[in-house]
Amino acid sequence: MSLVFWGGLVAALHAAAVLAGVVAAIKAAQHAHTAQGAVAWAIALIMMPWIALPAYLFIGPPRPGAFENDQATLRADAYAGLFAGAIPDEAIAPVSPTWRVLERFAPTPILYSGPPRLLIDGDQVFEAVFDLIAAAKRHIVVQFYIFRDDGLGRRLHEALVRRAREGVDVRVIYDGIGARNVPGTYWDGLREAGVGVQEFHLIRRLPKMLRLNYRNHRKLVAADGRIAIVGGPNVADEYLGLDPAFGDWRDTAVEITGPAAHVAQAAFDVDWLWAGGAPCAREAAPPSPEDELTTPVLMLPTGPADTLPACSLTLMHLIVSATSRLWLTTPYFVPDLDVLSALKLAALKGVDVRVMIPDRPDHTIVWLAGFAYADEITRAGVKLYRYQAGFMHQKVMLVDDHVSAIGTVNFDNRSLHLNFENTAILFDMDFATETAAMLEADFARSKLVNEEGYAAFSPVVRMLAPATRLLAPLL
Repeated sequence: MSLVFWGGLVAALHAAAVLAGVVAAIKAAQHAHTAQGAVAWAIALIMMPWIALPAYLFIGPPRPGAFENDQATLRADAYAGLFAGAIPDEAIAPVSPTWRVLERFAPTPILYSGPPRLLIDGDQVFEAVFDLIAAAKRHIVVQFYIFRDDGLGRRLHEALVRRAREGVDVRVIYDGIGARNVPGTYWDGLREAGVGVQEFHLIRRLPKMLRLNYRNHRKLVAADGRIAIVGGPNVADEYLGLDPAFGDWRDTAVEITGPAAHVAQAAFDVDWLWAGGAPCAREAAPPSPEDELTTPVLMLPTGPADTLPACSLTLMHLIVSATSRLWLTTPYFVPDLDVLSALKLAALKGVDVRVMIPDRPDHTIVWLAGFAYADEITRAGVKLYRYQAGFMHQKVMLVDDHVSAIGTVNFDNRSLHLNFENTAILFDMDFATETAAMLEADFARSKLVNEEGYAAFSPVVRMLAPATRLLAPLL
């Protein structure tokens, strides 16, 4: 065939791709989570349709409400009967209207629960995890974003196999992307011992949507509806500081007991149903008379199935409600414009706003994008700290002298709008004091970015950070 034919065919295909890109750009403008995301998708789809169209097919935004009916149905199934014995009416905590609004984003009210325990770094976290697993009497649930078949991963495998063979109902959820390097034999060994195992995916929608963008980033271990651990660490040796590439690994989790732990376990059940698992028929476990329920706790599972952007709205409310202190730590600082504006406004009001990010990267592009905000936030009075003593992965927020939030949420578009996340918000002065002492020690191991902004960074960071910020809506 002649070159004219091939040239015409290529031109026709390109024209079709451009037309498809325009159509997809219109859809993106209608359905993207943020205006910045809509603009980024529209430009990419129109200017680079051959690249952007396949990406949009797999990770583009869904139409609004695509998951909401499923979410409502599954939550109704998982939380059925929660207050018919497992959680008494007197467990509902009478908090101020300022914090009551957060219940609009959660499946249950703020609940009086047992005294929380702050778990600092991987050794403490996983010591508590293995103690919880060993002490469980009826059922154990485990979910992490990252699993590895390394020392820690095999130790967890052995512990779960042992409890399943002892007759405990054990269930595990893993994310197909986060655990992509785990061999099938790892999961097969669990199943052979009687452990229920599900890979998280939106099985109800995946055949229609073919989207890989919606990851389960939650980390939770819970037992018997009585005790739960929520926080940042995953199941891999680096979270114990054993990877020489990262050195010491700074992370945080919280152990909660009582009604809030029961809610955390019910949130696992929702994910279990999302993933196609059979309903979890569990007996309600009413509080024991000796349970000390003194701490108001809100368990907040968030994700793309929420009717409202619960994660983003929660963070903004915590920020704007601060009157004296707002300290936060995050490994990935790529906030959307709303959250960014809230941080700057808080600092301009005179609130002591501190943001701690790692000085070394694990995901280079996201790390670079975070530095692009340095000038903007420091000019508004936000104190930006770069953690120096290893890699910092914790996700902690401290508001004034009585509110602490610990969980899995990063300050990036993925956590705010795309991932399934989990956060425990605790309303307790003693716990906030303990959290503040922990963060003070972290600030002492950090370097404050002064008003020179980019001048404090290397030439490579100064050159690349502004460019990577253009990708912020997609990170």
